[in-house]
This record gives sequence, C-alpha cells and structure tokens, in this order.
Amino acid sequence: MANPKLEFFRFKLKHKSGSSKTFRNFMLDNRKCKSNDTDKKIFGNIYAYFMDELNVGFVQNDSLHKVMTLIRNTRKQTVNKFWDKRPQPDFAGNIISGVVNGGAYGKERIVSRLSKKNETNSLNADQPVLQYYYIFLYLPLDHNEGFVMIHTDTAEESISNFVRKYIATLFSIGEYQKPTMIKYVPKYFQDEYRKGAIVTSMIFQTTYVDNQIENDDPIKDVFDEYDIKINIIPKGNGDRSLSNMEKIRQFFTSRHFGIKNNYRRLEEFEKCTVNTKNADTHSNKSFDWNLRDADLTPVIYLKDKVTINRDGTVDLDAINIYCEKLFKNHIIKELRPDRNVEGMV
Repeated sequence: MANPKLEFFRFKLKHKSGSSKTFRNFMLDNRKCKSNDTDKKIFGNIYAYFMDELNVGFVQNDSLHKVMTLIRNTRKQTVNKFWDKRPQPDFAGNIISGVVNGGAYGKERIVSRLSKKNETNSLNADQPVLQYYYIFLYLPLDHNEGFVMIHTDTAEESISNFVRKYIATLFSIGEYQKPTMIKYVPKYFQDEYRKGAIVTSMIFQTTYVDNQIENDDPIKDVFDEYDIKINIIPKGNGDRSLSNMEKIRQFFTSRHFGIKNNYRRLEEFEKCTVNTKNADTHSNKSFDWNLRDADLTPVIYLKDKVTINRDGTVDLDAINIYCEKLFKNHIIKELRPDRNVEGMV
C-alpha cells in the first residue's frame, strides 16, 4: 500500500587534514572552479557536477540494484512527463531541487496490459523500471554541512540509500574522504510529535527463522521462516507521554520472544512503529522508532500534508511547494544557527 513519505539526511565534508572545509573549498581544491569565480558561477559548477552522470547515462549501484537518471523526451514521444520539473539550481539559496527518474533492475520480468493480456514484452535484468522521485539538496558555499530531502511513495520503492551513497561518493574525491550521511528529523517535526501526545501502542516487527536442527517437528517441512508482529498496548493511568518514551522503550526492549535456546530480544527486532494520540487535537500519529539509539526519528508521512494522487503517489507540484516552505520556515534555522537566516532563501 502506498504511503508517501519524506526522509532527511545531513552530512559534513571530511578533509583528510581534519580541517573544516566548505563546499566552496571543495570546488577550489578539486579544480572545479577558480578563486575569482563568482558565487553564482561556483554553485552553477556544483549543479553541473551533481547532474553530469544523470544527464549522460545512469548512476548505477550493483549492490543495491538501483539506478538514477534523467530520461529526455523526443519530438515524437513524451516518456518523462515531469521533464520540465527536473532538478534546477537556486543560486541565491544554494539549493538543487526537482524530479529525477530512478528504480530497480536485476530481474527478468514481463510487461503486459490489463486490458490485453497477450500484448506483452519481456524486460531483461539490465532494464530498470523507472519511477519519479523528488529530491532537495542544500549545498551551502560558505559552510561545511549539506542536507538532502528524498521523497518516496512506498518503502519497497525507496531510493534513499542509493541517493545517500551517490552524494557521499560525489564529495569524496581528491583529499576529501567519504562523508557520513546521518539520518535526521527536523526539530519542528519532533516537537509536533511530542506535544500533548501519549503512546497508545508499540508494534515490533521482524522475520523469524527457526534454525533449531534438533527439532524434527514435521510442521518445519511446511515453513521455518515467518514474520512476527507484536502489538504492545500500555494500560493504566501511568505517564505515557513521549517525554517518558525512553523509559517505556527500555522497559519493552528488554523483553524477548521465542522458545528456549532460540529467542530474540525485542530490541533486536527489525522495526518498531509507535502510535500516539493527542487528547487536545484528537489526532493520531505514527512514527518509526530507532531501536539502536534513543533518538526520536519519526517518519514524515505526507498524507494530510500534500495532495496524494488517486494511484497513491504524491503530487510532485505539491511536494515541491511543501518542501520549499518547510526548508525556509524551519529546517534552515536548525542547519545554520551560525548566521541570521531571515530572508536567506
């Protein structure tokens, strides 16, 4: 089921000397601009550097079996209906944003039609199925930290890992080491999720593999791998506010599921979804809880925030407007506390 969302990542340039380097330094050090170039010229070169592989061919990752590119239209045929919304530079704001084409490859498949079953074509393993993704990058010339927003329509179709690796590779040449892409949720959303909300349930999910060889139960001939979903609903009148979330988390993650000699603690489960309710606004929210640390990292689902199309995909005009406002009104203030950002973008 489609459930469009936004993911956010921050990263810092890493120079081998350990010194703090800006994106302007990166371009100068790697001879991608000249010291007397204007800011507009330098950022134009950053934009060209980011877009080069997308324009020429495919950015490809064989381990993830994902690609990213830009499909051009021809005079005879319009294939990419969002070509006019392809990534463009905002020179004043040091922003690159727009719609790219990306998707998976590596499997042999068949393309057919619901109305005409026999009207088919085969897809080879080297033929990717491309979809539309909105991306938003902030690469400030006078700072050493960048930021990216990535939209995806479903978890299965996400290219966020792919985009993170691509950006990290772009900024790891010459004397620059590969930067660490850190998952990030703006404080604006953390406050929105915390304020007045109480925990109504926690759902732990994982795939469980029964690997006990000594167990010759015949049911294991039918299946020995299965998905587990544990729904925990706190009861009573205790403090279930998100401000108390870490204590709640520690209490439940110490529990375990399974049988003797083959059990797993809940903190080892692959996913935990927390559901909350706000008594004042009567709103219900869900977010993914990062089980590996205590940070609140809600997934920003776009339902009720932007227009969702009938097929479950996000309206790309709407998400562009939403992301620009979100960045200008909230995110930039968190990213750049070092300067007065009023009217900057």
